[in-house]
Amino acid sequence: MTKLHPSFPLVRETDVFERTDALIVSLHPRHVTIRLKGHREEVEVDYGAILDLGRKLAFRCVRKEA
Repeated sequence: MTKLHPSFPLVRETDVFERTDALIVSLHPRHVTIRLKGHREEVEVDYGAILDLGRKLAFRCVRKEA
């Protein structure tokens, strides 16, 4: 497992495209930043918010099946 350090965020280009630009994800110890490749504007998302969204989406799938 890779430990995240504040001075060295883990930066990866994803295989997801938005308007022909790839998404770049930077993993920090307390949050994730997402931006389009070649653009400076970035969005910061807390890990707790990602977990909450995942739970909501899983609940919706379970509710649809029932």
